[in-house]
Amino acid sequence: MYAKCNSLYNAQKMFDEMTERDLCSWNVLISGYAKMGLLDEARKMFDKMPERDNFSWTAMISGYVRHDKPNEALELCRMMKRHDNSKSNKFTISSALAAAAAVPCLRIGKEIHGHIMRTGLDSDEVVWSALSDIMYFEGGRRRGFDLFAELLRSRIRPNEFTFAGVLNACADLSDEEVGKQVHGHMTRIGFDPFSFAGSALVHMYSKCGNMVNAERVFRGMPRPDLVSWTSLIAGYAQNGHPNEP
Repeated sequence: MYAKCNSLYNAQKMFDEMTERDLCSWNVLISGYAKMGLLDEARKMFDKMPERDNFSWTAMISGYVRHDKPNEALELCRMMKRHDNSKSNKFTISSALAAAAAVPCLRIGKEIHGHIMRTGLDSDEVVWSALSDIMYFEGGRRRGFDLFAELLRSRIRPNEFTFAGVLNACADLSDEEVGKQVHGHMTRIGFDPFSFAGSALVHMYSKCGNMVNAERVFRGMPRPDLVSWTSLIAGYAQNGHPNEP
């Protein structure tokens, strides 16, 4: 850490001595300060910039999100939206969605979703995974199912985090029917059931009381993780079989 701080100090010193500063030099410093959690310094640099690009906005917004300042991140998102020359990319949008999920605020999540659809960013799986996070907290899960169905109609292949988000929503709602459909889709496209999403499958079936399927998925995992074990044990206990598995 000290080495990194020393590097930042040297970078700042070099920056201050430059007669001409290009956009890249501003971005390097802002990104460095933001990653180290020196957000006040990063913001001072950001506010002084003569011009900004996608990297500038993303570095600052993601810095706020990474260091538990989602409200500041969302404030910057609004500022970005008003900025005539800025055009958000998938990384900026993903950071904005992470901030909306951390607050949490479904209304802001929906606004960002509208922006995604208008700007054509709906064709990227990074954005879809981030979008799934905001739509699966209380009050937004059904909308999350709609988004997942929309994703399946597109050409985007869901990744393990998208599947896990939908399956966790199914578990929270005890909606085994939708959970089975998701499981079936995973099987049809040849998705590896032993990945991160495999634990979400065990959790979903356990919460829905289908211990036969929960154990079947669990037994098929070469190295069940702690989440899988906990879900299976809790499922048996909640369904009247405390001595299993």
